Amino acid sequence: MKQHYLTDLCYFCTHKKRKMTIHIFNPEHDIALAFNRKHLTMPHAAQELRMNMGWIPAIWASDGDVVLVDDISFAIKASSRFKDTIADVLFVERADLPDLMRGIRDVDIQPWGWDLTLRTQLSEADVAPDHLPTDRQLQEIRHYSSRVQTVSMLKKLRSGIEEDTCGMSMFLTSEEMLADLLQKKEKLVLKAPWSSSGRGIRYVDGDISPSLAGWYKRILEVQGGIMVEPYYRKVKDFGMEFVVDGDGNASYLGLSLFATINNAYVGNLLATEEEKEIIISKYIPLTMLHEVRNRICAEMPRLVGNCYAGPFGIDMMIVAKENANGYLLHPCVEINLRRTMGHVSLAVKHESTAPNQLMTINHGVNYVLKISNIDNNYVLTL
Repeated sequence: MKQHYLTDLCYFCTHKKRKMTIHIFNPEHDIALAFNRKHLTMPHAAQELRMNMGWIPAIWASDGDVVLVDDISFAIKASSRFKDTIADVLFVERADLPDLMRGIRDVDIQPWGWDLTLRTQLSEADVAPDHLPTDRQLQEIRHYSSRVQTVSMLKKLRSGIEEDTCGMSMFLTSEEMLADLLQKKEKLVLKAPWSSSGRGIRYVDGDISPSLAGWYKRILEVQGGIMVEPYYRKVKDFGMEFVVDGDGNASYLGLSLFATINNAYVGNLLATEEEKEIIISKYIPLTMLHEVRNRICAEMPRLVGNCYAGPFGIDMMIVAKENANGYLLHPCVEINLRRTMGHVSLAVKHESTAPNQLMTINHGVNYVLKISNIDNNYVLTL
């Protein structure tokens, strides 16, 4: 397998295209944003996920693109199960980058998400600064990736439709402010401004345990504040996926219907856009969903300006009303200024005549992407 790859690389370098697109799956991105360091030792699970799933950009890449992986032989083997549905890409490792990029001026590097740690890794692999984001861009990407952005976004998305939507968020910067709020003993959700896979989320319902107090004190000290939101009676998770071009335009890509357990990702529904809208329409009018979608396309380019071009997603949820008589839309639980598993699900080839499917990442010996058929009754629980 390795020799086959080397032959491909030699051919690729001899017949270089004028433009090169390099994809990188760095699922540790959210952790890197939280710590904001050049060098960071990632948890074993994050390292394993990156190594096992490094091939996954082949799902959304184009023929002739490059995918940076930790281990070429492993990537070839892991992706072989999807050989009929993925692009014809070239897998490379970091040591290959200098030779691969030599003489090419137009290089487009597309990671899962940009952060200081990834830029440092690429810089130390001799990738030229011209191909990497500047300090200012990284600072702005990190700023706009913070959960703090949901405060203003919620106000804009809910304006004029407050009775049919819900969602309120506060950013508190002192322990005293938080203590005053916690004394009311209301059911609340505390969130770190930056965190990964729901790990920076804690629920408060009554007395504060020493471990919880220790956690939010650390977040206040390290991240400068903490998000506080009411607890909502969630009925269904979903999201909208977009791409922004950095020139003031955002495009809608599709709905993401996903499942979580304890705020951790479980899987995505693979179905047509029409089928996904039918599911959501059982709870809220599609006219309101489309209105929120249009507002996001207008607001996100204004928010990020020209500091970021690429995919982004906004997580939402359906919430049961207090009187159990109907549902509300929470239009902005979280803004993900990066690629998401929802983008992956939209990129997976799914014929309109095919049965609904579930895309999951399972972990046994290794992390493995799995796509399985499901019946319509199960779809309704997603």
